[in-house]
Amino acid sequence: MNRFAAAVSRFETLDRRWIYLVMAVAVCGALLSGLYFPDRPSDVVRPIFQHIEKLPAGVPILLSLDYSPSSAPELEPMAEALTRHALLAGHPVCFISLWPTGNNMIARIVSQICLTEFPDAVEGRDWVRLGFQAGGEMFINSLRDSLTARYELDISGVPLSDLPALHGIRGIGDFGLIVSLSAGVPGLKEWILYAGDVLDVPIAGGCTGVGAPQFFPYYPMQLVGLMGALKGAAEYEAALLAGYPGEVPPVQRATRGMGPQAVAHVVIVAFILLGNAGLLLTRRQRREGP
Repeated sequence: MNRFAAAVSRFETLDRRWIYLVMAVAVCGALLSGLYFPDRPSDVVRPIFQHIEKLPAGVPILLSLDYSPSSAPELEPMAEALTRHALLAGHPVCFISLWPTGNNMIARIVSQICLTEFPDAVEGRDWVRLGFQAGGEMFINSLRDSLTARYELDISGVPLSDLPALHGIRGIGDFGLIVSLSAGVPGLKEWILYAGDVLDVPIAGGCTGVGAPQFFPYYPMQLVGLMGALKGAAEYEAALLAGYPGEVPPVQRATRGMGPQAVAHVVIVAFILLGNAGLLLTRRQRREGP
């Protein structure tokens, strides 16, 4: 066996601590260097962007943040991109949540996007915080005919009738689009079954990577589009950058995150290939004998 084959065969029994070390160095290097790769929207993500673009000016969008901090790294970039897009396109955003942690998630988006990037935007006119209500699917059912069935006031204590963003909105069927960013139950599935299918209101969604396979069958009949994990968020950011050049950051949060993630995937695949090559070389050596 030559030196190269001998070196490769060692990967069959490589101490896993070397793998962790190489992975840490590769990911830290990608993070520190700011490495990122240009993306483009897929056929599943692009329809969400196009649907918002085609809405008549001023039509509000309902954004349900159905996740907790543990899923925020995957879902919060979607919420940021959607909020950024809606405000740029002139559509008020109504924040709501089916999860008890939702109010904190809403506060982060308002602070990071509405107040920071759109200083001229006004709460009540350009965005509304309705916040969390318990009940899951029964809560969605109660909002079909009237938002005031469960919300008399927004989080700031303002009556819904005094919010310009919601003028003309009686129930959830009057929104131009409902988007659920979902990390579990209740979440996107409940919005599809109890709002979209019943009222024929357009539903779009975003989900974690492990949750994506269960939602793809709903597209395109019951979902306008679907963003799957950080990759889906990066694709939406690419669509937003192409549609509003110069008005959004050239490298947004999900796009920044995809660089280290891509490097990590390359390292994993490389170790898998080397480990299998080492196994095959060792077997061949055993068959051929000393």
